[in-house]
Amino acid sequence: MNKLVWIGIAAVAAVLLFMVWMYSTFIDSRPAPPDRFKQIDNTTTSRTQTPQPPTTAVVKPPFNAFAYEVNYTLVFTISFSGVTVTTEGWFVVGVGPSGNYSFGTFTSLPLRDAAMYKSATEGGTAYVMTCLHGHCTVDRRKWSFTLIEGVNATRTAVGQCRHLSYAGTLYEERGMLKPKTSSHLVEDVLGNYTAYICEVNGVMLSANLTATALARSEAARITMKIEAVKAGPYRPDTYRLILKEIKTHK
Repeated sequence: MNKLVWIGIAAVAAVLLFMVWMYSTFIDSRPAPPDRFKQIDNTTTSRTQTPQPPTTAVVKPPFNAFAYEVNYTLVFTISFSGVTVTTEGWFVVGVGPSGNYSFGTFTSLPLRDAAMYKSATEGGTAYVMTCLHGHCTVDRRKWSFTLIEGVNATRTAVGQCRHLSYAGTLYEERGMLKPKTSSHLVEDVLGNYTAYICEVNGVMLSANLTATALARSEAARITMKIEAVKAGPYRPDTYRLILKEIKTHK
């Protein structure tokens, strides 16, 4: 998706792909009835997220596409071979002149294991630290990632939207998808997607995506819902702290 090219989505993609691979391995080694994997526990959402009170007033946003910090919730599902794997959690994305940063926590069902990540950019390099079961690894990557890569995508403004009391533009995007990485974690995924994206001052505050695809030669359905629960100015101190923590990790 051409509007979701930032380090936050890159790191989220890495965590999601790893967890989908882990649960696919679990499914292969421990057969279970499909219903077991379709249960969704709504208690995994971050405790720090505060429901927004209803309001009709339009607020001037204190951010733009060049400098912002947004706290999102995310629910990502992929269903194939009669099994549904769900990953949900929260993540923060900061984009600004000093560098970009992101951090978050995700829990996947059915195993209910939680994964944490932190990431920051320096020049054209993204440093991503992923932690699972108390073990953390750090990867260096070129800063040019998306969670879902749109191929031959069309993007059209279809109306107005409002999120967190900010007025924005609602876009419809349609195209073909496949993982941008050549990783073995999710292989041969190809299909069509439709996404509806609410943007305010060039910053995404919500996105709903549905896709039908083939994964491992099996018909698959992918859904992704991202919603901002807080949006504000970029924080350079947070960027420096995360970058230092990742680069000094041993």
